[in-house]
Amino acid sequence: MNKVLSLITLIFSSILFGQTFDAPAGQNGSLAIHKDSSVIVNWATGIQVSRGYLNVANPSLGVVGFGLEQEALGIAEGDGISVVSLGDGGEAVLTFSNAIMNLAGPDFAVFENGFADDYMEFAHVEVSSDGVNYFRFPSISEIPLTIQTDNFSFVDCRYVYNLAGKYRQGYGVPFDLEELVGIPNLDIHAITHVKLIDVLGSIDAQFGSMDDSGDLINDPYPTEFESGGFDLDALAVINEAPAGINESLMRFSVSPNPTTGIIQIHSIEQGVIRFYNVIGELLGEHETTGFLETDLRSLNEKIIFVQFTSKNSSSSQRVILLD
Repeated sequence: MNKVLSLITLIFSSILFGQTFDAPAGQNGSLAIHKDSSVIVNWATGIQVSRGYLNVANPSLGVVGFGLEQEALGIAEGDGISVVSLGDGGEAVLTFSNAIMNLAGPDFAVFENGFADDYMEFAHVEVSSDGVNYFRFPSISEIPLTIQTDNFSFVDCRYVYNLAGKYRQGYGVPFDLEELVGIPNLDIHAITHVKLIDVLGSIDAQFGSMDDSGDLINDPYPTEFESGGFDLDALAVINEAPAGINESLMRFSVSPNPTTGIIQIHSIEQGVIRFYNVIGELLGEHETTGFLETDLRSLNEKIIFVQFTSKNSSSSQRVILLD
């Protein structure tokens, strides 16, 4: 009878709340990566944090202040204390001694300090291969929006996908760069920056953050204390690029930038130069053996992304056209 009741409950929940994803850390089917896992080969080595508000609806309260930036570097502590808090809408950009690259399975994992399997504070995850252009992992939240989650509420992590903070402390959420394949201006084999953006968990559309489908994400709100918002413990590298791949960012240069129109592009090897607008549309391309001079005014864009691709690497730079 109990088994039948459990099955009915699971079916009812799936119908009511939508699809479900993997289980909490330590349970069968979970994708969580433990901080001591042998798949981890390195950790973030650099960080920049922009703190968010104690309450975005009341900016006069100021911003959060818990934790030092350095707490998020190196190995995950998993103790719930050694973290840096981002606050409402706060951001952290992490860098690495060697780039992250796309191989089979997850390529990196993000650790938060949730104290229980069913208490979660989320962050969006974005990546960049040039430190300028960032691209977000598509996220899904099926957490019901009927009642605002607060600091005394608990929800099921199985209704969340591709949001950092899904698991309790000591366990990281994995991210697979294969999901971002084919995006212009992103080299998934040379990720140099990872950005975490605190999810504003308000179910008020005026303030709340949305998932990839445009649905509001319901997580604890408001969190009017110094450790409010997403609490970053660490970022683990699973698939690390060879040391030399970071040098791809120095394989070509564009000058002058900003420019009135004419630019010179120098590269240390032959390849293809492609020009994209801000929404990723290809505007033109040229082959180069090491030097190219061209006039960007004919492209009729104020901001152009110049991408250099060789047989060994791909990287891009943003160019601004002056009036």
